[in-house]
Amino acid sequence: MPPRQKITKDMILEQAFKIAEEQGIMAVTSRSVAKALSCSIQPVFSQFPTMEELRQATFRYACDLFVKDVLAFEDRSDFFQQVTNWVIDLAKHRPNLFRLLYLSNEFDGSNFLEVMMGFESNKRLISKMTELYHLEENSCKDILLRSCLFLIGISTMICVNHMDFSNDQVEKMMKRTVSDMVNGAKGQL
Repeated sequence: MPPRQKITKDMILEQAFKIAEEQGIMAVTSRSVAKALSCSIQPVFSQFPTMEELRQATFRYACDLFVKDVLAFEDRSDFFQQVTNWVIDLAKHRPNLFRLLYLSNEFDGSNFLEVMMGFESNKRLISKMTELYHLEENSCKDILLRSCLFLIGISTMICVNHMDFSNDQVEKMMKRTVSDMVNGAKGQL
């Protein structure tokens, strides 16, 4: 008899992420993950005693992947445009993942804005903004927050309403909006 395969937490999260991306976060259950892993539900429940814990861990896993993807653009001169395009492409081509990251209630009771501003990718964006725009960190945090909300709003319209904005159209709107915010912040100094 062949030895049993040890089902690890990482294996469970990988499968839960795939299910969430393909079918949505509510499709992530102990049974669906166990089926994807070809095992009983026991290994899933041993790592995640409740569905809430499994879904929150899946959300955190997706957030970690998001940060990793975004940081891959960090050294590019068009970092902001790359991030914009990444989010828009997510809304267009991976809507379940977009919904998980931006429209779900999987924030561990945290405020979305607190979670968002805690991402390493956003901390690095703020640092780049202070250098690029010659503004104080708090002004850059405010600009990043407002520009992210603007981008998430557009992306949500694309994701749920099937609005047909091109990446170029969104990039131009983002550039204009950020420029207006930067000029406004400089005018307040």
